[in-house]
Amino acid sequence: MKGFPAVSFFNLKYVLMGTASKRVFIGIPAGEELREQVLAFHKQHARLPVRWIQPQNLHLTVVPPWLCDKLELVCSALGDVAALFASTDVQFTSVSAGPDAAEPHLIWATGNTTQFFSTLRHELYSRISLQKSDERPFFLHLTIARVRRDEQQTIIRMKFRVSLVWNACLRGLSLYESVLKPTGAEYRVLCEAPFNHEKQ
Repeated sequence: MKGFPAVSFFNLKYVLMGTASKRVFIGIPAGEELREQVLAFHKQHARLPVRWIQPQNLHLTVVPPWLCDKLELVCSALGDVAALFASTDVQFTSVSAGPDAAEPHLIWATGNTTQFFSTLRHELYSRISLQKSDERPFFLHLTIARVRRDEQQTIIRMKFRVSLVWNACLRGLSLYESVLKPTGAEYRVLCEAPFNHEKQ
């Protein structure tokens, strides 16, 4: 499946058994077409004083991080939920500093959110025993770079915002492990579940 990480959901079960709690989150990996658009943007803005996200780590977060010690159950839930959905198209319309322009920590692409994401998130929470940490409506965003604290004022002075059109197709869910390091979070795909149907 184009742009979806080459990791098997079923073959990973033996890896997940007996593991200690991990800091995990559920996301939708950026497909090849979206990664290529981000890479082109990176080349056009290579002098921007930020730390760019590696292409393989680009994703849309659907359920934020939590500590999990039942990885097999979560992976099973991902498969059940993904089977209910078809691949979907999204459009990003701008790249800017966020989430607070007065104290930016990242550079992200944003666009119009569709009902797809709210329904998807609802289905995930209904199958995973997890307390909702954020009741706000889903906000479509893709983090493409992180801003170092000593460069925040530079980004603020730039009033960085670029209008654009990025079209992409989202094709499935992944459970990621988030490992916090001094240089920033590193991600590892623990299991994945492609959406059951191609887009209409």
